[in-house]
Amino acid sequence: MKRKVQFVIIGIVSIIMVSCQSKEEKAAELIKNELSKTLYDFESYQPIETTVTEAKMTMYNDSVCWKKAAALAYGMKKVSEYIEETKNAKERMDIWGRPSYYSSTYSDNQYYKYKEEYEDNLEKANNAYEICKGIATELKKHIAKLDTAKVIGWEAKHRFRCKTRGGNSTIGDYRYIIDKDFKTVILQEDTDDDDETAIRDVLNAVVKRDFDD
Repeated sequence: MKRKVQFVIIGIVSIIMVSCQSKEEKAAELIKNELSKTLYDFESYQPIETTVTEAKMTMYNDSVCWKKAAALAYGMKKVSEYIEETKNAKERMDIWGRPSYYSSTYSDNQYYKYKEEYEDNLEKANNAYEICKGIATELKKHIAKLDTAKVIGWEAKHRFRCKTRGGNSTIGDYRYIIDKDFKTVILQEDTDDDDETAIRDVLNAVVKRDFDD
């Protein structure tokens, strides 16, 4: 009987301790668990600061918006790469010149080789851009449906220290969107990461209608 009473008391104490945790403590605990799955050297992890504020349903806090914007950012990056390859191929075409009565077989072959590269990359750029336009349209529609006054949980900004793959100490600044009960991470953003900065740029561009309908 004593053992049962002890278990009940321990359970009650645990519930009280959890309920007494501050928002920052609850967020930090959840974030630490998330980082344990992704940090290269989690043993070096040292939390510095965690701030928690209310999170509303904005495009920056919505996981669907974030995923579509990530796909769009990647797509536009590929468009830029294809366009750059198109320019390079065109320059090489111009160097070798159009086949003529005076040009050599080797010169003609080089011209046609780069002409094929030019046309291939131009087609890829056009196809990728059309896909991007489709994603942008979907993203705009989704953003328009967001109830920006609705509270969806908490925004936690977490600063920490850890070691990189090279063994150097670095400071990380992450942003998390967490559900109301501090049980699930809805969205994670590394605010210093170029790819994730590009996602924010895409969201802003879509809202400003920098993409064709």
